[in-house]
Amino acid sequence: MDNLTDEKRGTADTAQAEEEKEAAAGLGKFKDVKALMNAYASLEAEFTRRSQRLKELEEKSKAEAVHAQQDAAPSSAQDGRSLYERAAGDEEVKNAIIADYLKAVCSGRGAPMATGGVAVPSPKNKPASIKEAGRLARQFLKNDTED
Repeated sequence: MDNLTDEKRGTADTAQAEEEKEAAAGLGKFKDVKALMNAYASLEAEFTRRSQRLKELEEKSKAEAVHAQQDAAPSSAQDGRSLYERAAGDEEVKNAIIADYLKAVCSGRGAPMATGGVAVPSPKNKPASIKEAGRLARQFLKNDTED
């Protein structure tokens, strides 16, 4: 009877050893489930720390961008005012600016004309009647379709 009990115990031990081998194969480099859970917990903690650090850096970056915009606007306006004050105090500079402005206005350049497109020919004479206007229109359309 001892022999039979030892045999059952040996079979049970073998089955348990096989189950442990299969479980270990499924866990990869981890010895057991406890080691896997410990590794997961430490990984989760590291992920949380990195996420918080990333959020802090993003907020800091946004704050720096806002400060940079606020700092840039007043300085450019201030530079413009100081430039105007220096120019207003110098009669030669003031006269040169006015002369350049008047030259540009008087030169007739004004607003640039639209470029491109097709010139529209107009009749040399005004039509005296509707019949003559119809003839001129047909002639215009005939010339226009030939291009």
